[in-house]
Amino acid sequence: MSFLANHSRAILATLLWLFLAGDYSLGDEYGTATFSPEQFVEYEQQLNAILKTRRDEEKEFVSRVVRQVRLGKIPSKLVSTSYGWVRNKRPNTNYPFIYFEKVLRLQAKAVKLEAEIPPFDLSIYRSAGQATGRKSNSVGQRASADRQLKPSRGRR
Repeated sequence: MSFLANHSRAILATLLWLFLAGDYSLGDEYGTATFSPEQFVEYEQQLNAILKTRRDEEKEFVSRVVRQVRLGKIPSKLVSTSYGWVRNKRPNTNYPFIYFEKVLRLQAKAVKLEAEIPPFDLSIYRSAGQATGRKSNSVGQRASADRQLKPSRGRR
């Protein structure tokens, strides 16, 4: 048997993986040569949809990441592999953006591009009580706690 016949499945799997991995950088280190200005707008819209961005801060982060890709400071492949990881490893999450932001930072650090990733403040996900360190008790919670602290009068 020939080499091709023995390894056809492995070759096919490799080609399929390369296709699905989204290697847009054919000859272009940053992978932006194939993007037109209109495609960057579409790219940002797709990222926002895939990552289910809800807050303005999340959308601003995505916009800044796309801007960095457009300027050639972040490879588009880095972004696509980051959201690809989220889609593969956390397919059922309602909040893929949180994972994307972390994975993007980790992958950028691995290739020494962490300074190019825009800052993102995770404290936006905390409530006002958590941010200040105070406990946030509603009137109902306080009344319930007071009832539990009072000794019962009926039984001893």
